[in-house]
Amino acid sequence: MNRRRFLVSTVSGAAAFGIAAHAQGQQPPAGQPGAAPARGRQGGGRGGPAPVPPEKLARISLMTLNFNSIMKLPWTANPSESQTLGILDLPQYYVDNYGVHNLEFQHQNLTGGAGNDPDMAFCKQMRDALDKANVKAQQVNIEIGVIANMTPEARTTWMACAKKWCEAAKVLGLTRLMLNQTGLVESNKAGVISVWKEIQDYAKPMGIKISAETRGGGTVAGDGRPPNQAPNAPPRAGGAARGTVAPTNMTGYQQAALLEECAEAAGAYTNLDFGGNTRFLNQQELNNAIKMMLKTNSGSMHIKSCENWDIGQAVKFAESNGYRGLYTIEVNPDPAIRVVYNTILASLA
Repeated sequence: MNRRRFLVSTVSGAAAFGIAAHAQGQQPPAGQPGAAPARGRQGGGRGGPAPVPPEKLARISLMTLNFNSIMKLPWTANPSESQTLGILDLPQYYVDNYGVHNLEFQHQNLTGGAGNDPDMAFCKQMRDALDKANVKAQQVNIEIGVIANMTPEARTTWMACAKKWCEAAKVLGLTRLMLNQTGLVESNKAGVISVWKEIQDYAKPMGIKISAETRGGGTVAGDGRPPNQAPNAPPRAGGAARGTVAPTNMTGYQQAALLEECAEAAGAYTNLDFGGNTRFLNQQELNNAIKMMLKTNSGSMHIKSCENWDIGQAVKFAESNGYRGLYTIEVNPDPAIRVVYNTILASLA
């Protein structure tokens, strides 16, 4: 999830906004390339909830990630001038501006500003805010380290932290946690399966699904190192081990197939992410991935926009194959969210 770029292009029934925004939610300043144009009531969420049946709105989820440019955390030391919306007010903001009652967190939203462990006291405050707005927490994306190629020490640290997030999930009333398997390739899949299975086995009695999302295609080091890192370099953040395995060139669809294989072996779940232009190269590839991964779907898909395929067609295809889970919007800023939001709603029967 970290440091990904969102590309918003033409989608069904809406003109392109030409917005490029970072996953961290930093919007380019007005007047610079990529800045959001003024769109009146379509921007800023001020258009209000779409005039559609409640059961359609119930299929939409929004990430806290989308609102980083306007959202501040209690421990934000120097918020920008645009960061005026407290995270405890975000659930009601979802309801007032979109009619959406499903919210997805990044784990950094709930740590108290220190380390990767959840701040249980703040999680309780957040749960109170969610309940007051009648909003359901759907998932926490736990970016607490990459599970591919972990050293034994890193695995022990990661597992202890992940178990704390399972406890936090109970406090928040959610049933999904999503881990990070960046660097997954054929040569390290056994280790990924082992870690994934261990945490899923721990979480299963609590009713918690541990998922992972699809990644983009391109060159992946065979042992999980960045392609330009020397074989004898120290392990990367998250605990990737030293190694000399040759880089592997994989398409996004090939990575999706490998992820599906690992999820099935671990008894775990997947969260298909439509992704940017390296994830799926055309409509057929995306549709094939949707169909392949429905058997392990956690109940959510991450929705972005890309020139390679059409959101409306993908949603209709998922629905025609029996998908009844959430469409979790992952674009920003608000004008882009409104485009994707309207397209999904228009595509639901």
